Amino acid sequence: MKQTTSNLMYKTLAHTFSLMRFKTLRFIPIGLAVSMIAACSEKPDTAANEAVELKDAAEIKVDLGASVLDLFPDTGVDPVEGSAGAESSCSFSYVPSGSTWREGLNEEDVFYASIKGDGWIMGVGKGGSIYSLRGPYGESVPPQRIESPWNDEVWQTVATNEDLIGPIHEYQAEHRDQYRVTEPLMYFIHQSGIYTPGAKKDDGGKSAAFYSPTLRERWNADTKTLELVSWMQQAHTPCVWKSGLLIYTAYRDLGGGILEVNKVLHNFGTEKMNYTNTPWGGIRHSSMPHGIMAKPDGGWEAIDGIYGWTNIPTKNLVDTGGWMAWTQDPKNEASPSLALVFGTDANDVSKGRRMDEAIRWGKAGSGPGSNIRDYQVTERMGHPVIEPGDSWSIRWYMVSGSFADVRDHAAKLADKAFIAPIHYENSPTQSLWVDQGIVNTEGRGEKWGALLAFPEQGAVPVFLLVDKRSDKQVISADIYALAESEAYPNPLPEDHAEYQRYQNRKIYRQYSPHIGYESLLGYAHVKQDEDSLAGKIQIPEGVELHASAKALRFAE
Repeated sequence: MKQTTSNLMYKTLAHTFSLMRFKTLRFIPIGLAVSMIAACSEKPDTAANEAVELKDAAEIKVDLGASVLDLFPDTGVDPVEGSAGAESSCSFSYVPSGSTWREGLNEEDVFYASIKGDGWIMGVGKGGSIYSLRGPYGESVPPQRIESPWNDEVWQTVATNEDLIGPIHEYQAEHRDQYRVTEPLMYFIHQSGIYTPGAKKDDGGKSAAFYSPTLRERWNADTKTLELVSWMQQAHTPCVWKSGLLIYTAYRDLGGGILEVNKVLHNFGTEKMNYTNTPWGGIRHSSMPHGIMAKPDGGWEAIDGIYGWTNIPTKNLVDTGGWMAWTQDPKNEASPSLALVFGTDANDVSKGRRMDEAIRWGKAGSGPGSNIRDYQVTERMGHPVIEPGDSWSIRWYMVSGSFADVRDHAAKLADKAFIAPIHYENSPTQSLWVDQGIVNTEGRGEKWGALLAFPEQGAVPVFLLVDKRSDKQVISADIYALAESEAYPNPLPEDHAEYQRYQNRKIYRQYSPHIGYESLLGYAHVKQDEDSLAGKIQIPEGVELHASAKALRFAE
């Protein structure tokens, strides 16, 4: 009851916080805005040129308003005492991790950002996943497979609809020879990206190394936090299903070896989600071969096992202490170690199905006689029902340090990790500008309009896409607006219960290289509020308004 009350208070405070903190308008000198962009840009030369052009306008004040990245709830967790002076930095320019990966792989393909925290260095993938995490133990993320590198063997969020994926899995289990032709029917969404047949640039079948596009990013040096929003992908692509999930991720350095992972999962699609792995991930077994699981009484026990098709080691969250750890030597309190804090499900989001809220682990393998990979799998399974339009708050922690320290920190954080619904009302607005025909959210050029910053109930996301073949900017509520599609013959037999569901379906190629996923501009309602003076979105000259957005309206 104590935890339930705490979570209710958390959600109330988070909602109140989101309403209060935007009453003060945010102003920033144009010159400063440009210098901030240049410091964290993937295109430093372009940003530098913009800075030169605008240096004479440094005293002009621009009201940036709110940002779509302001929606993260305050976690209420303070940095470790005495850690304020510890170095923490972020770079969006490629920085090699120094780790050894499977021969033939190049980590620059997945790199999006690098964060140096207090006691750890993390590589952030293009979809916001953790593709590298180094600490006193060396590299903790597995060395990867040549097939679909940095897709499975990373820390990420995964979601699906069991009603859709279940029947396909059952059919595939009974008809192994039909796996490939039924793969486009599989509904499984990854934060990291899509499965690929190999890391070959010239692959003609699927996109090689297509990672989930990150649509906005921001590094806050004061709070030592990297904030991102990315569009999650149907992993089995090309697929007859679209992905309608946005994942907001905030990585915060709390000092003392603690990494806070604060997420918001938003479903803007048409299907509900009722199964999540958050996190899905694991560690490099050779770096830390010993695993432990916290017990409810404050103690811990050694764990082991194989993650295969059957008999996977599993514990209900309520039967754990809310965390687990890996170490090089459990008999040595100074041994380099890493802890994952996943929580105890004390708030029971499964509505009585707590036996389904569990943690699973094991060395990756397919059963007797198979090769065991250098991968200790870990997944926090959950069954929240995430309806279209819903948002859910997700939080977990990772702690690097000595065996003694990670146990101490993890135990104190166990009641801070959870997954729970979060609601946004009375959203502040995200302002938009146009500079020499280019739509932006950074205050460059003339103000064009404003959208909602947060996903209010009934609002839909508005995306900025670019057709790279013509450099045409497209504003769309359909993120698949530029994706090619083609009919896909129904591979199921006519007497199958799901046959009708897969009649007259198309597969989508959202990974086509001509598509630029530039930005999440904000959210919009179709129906105008009675009190609003806003009108339908009026596009700047040279910008295309996709049919999906023609009925949408500015927020102001």
